Amino acid sequence: MPRLEIYRAALYSAFALVLMFILTSPGFAQEPGEPAGNTGDPAAEPPSRSLVWTGTGEGSLNQTFPEAAAWLTLDEGDRVLGLFYPQAGPQARGAVLVLADEGETAASGVTGPLAAGLASRGWAVLTLGLESPAPMLHQVLMRPAVMRSAAATDAEQQSTSDSVMIDVMSPGDTDDLEARFRNRIGQTLQAGQALLVERGYEAPAVVGVGRASIHVTNRLLEGADASALIWVAPWFYPTDRTDLPERLESLSTPLLELYPSGSDTGQDSWSMGMRLRRAGISGFERQPVPWFSSATGVAGDVVASRIAAWLESRRR
Repeated sequence: MPRLEIYRAALYSAFALVLMFILTSPGFAQEPGEPAGNTGDPAAEPPSRSLVWTGTGEGSLNQTFPEAAAWLTLDEGDRVLGLFYPQAGPQARGAVLVLADEGETAASGVTGPLAAGLASRGWAVLTLGLESPAPMLHQVLMRPAVMRSAAATDAEQQSTSDSVMIDVMSPGDTDDLEARFRNRIGQTLQAGQALLVERGYEAPAVVGVGRASIHVTNRLLEGADASALIWVAPWFYPTDRTDLPERLESLSTPLLELYPSGSDTGQDSWSMGMRLRRAGISGFERQPVPWFSSATGVAGDVVASRIAAWLESRRR
């Protein structure tokens, strides 16, 4: 019996070694769906979806708000989920398309309370989530608008692993990542505007929250029809801030910036609103709003009240 036990222990040890070898082998360690043996040059591979954006919780939103869910079809049959809030009362004052801040869903953050507040004040609202860029794309978007010397750039790229990862990809690949990200957002906004028009709301006002501000702005600068453009606590990537005042000179759509009260201090060196005011952009207004970061419901309703009042004043 002791000899049998020794043989059994040896057999278990051999089995454990074989299993460990299998689990740590390169082929087994592939990501789900990735073909084994794919060890080519990363720069030669087409950028995958995981490199460009993350999700916006559409599945859970569809289950939580089935009566409000509005699926929008993009190019190549892709779909995104919006939430439609009908206006209170029989007659709508108009419609508003809201693009949530980066990383927020069509109902999270201030977006849900903002939409509910506008709907209760007689405005039909369609909200859309905004996917966060994947870490590699985020690094691309955060690059300074004016690149420093090649030597300084090379030194900085060697200082962090994220920069090294970007450096592995060719400039064409990084440009493609950004183009795909922005193009998808543009398609989403186009589909949202088309849905509101189909439901009888002509030239809806367009609202961008936080980092969504540049995306709704680009949509209008590309020729989309809207009755008004509204920024809520806007924030712009470095490359977007550089020439935006000059680009907005051709915009005939009224523009309102709602900025958190007290936020000008320490931010006026890059605040887009201050630059637009100094540039004398026609049709541009700025208004401070109380901002309650710990109470998004209160903040959303305050912003909704300010937007509704401003839109109503423009209808007179």
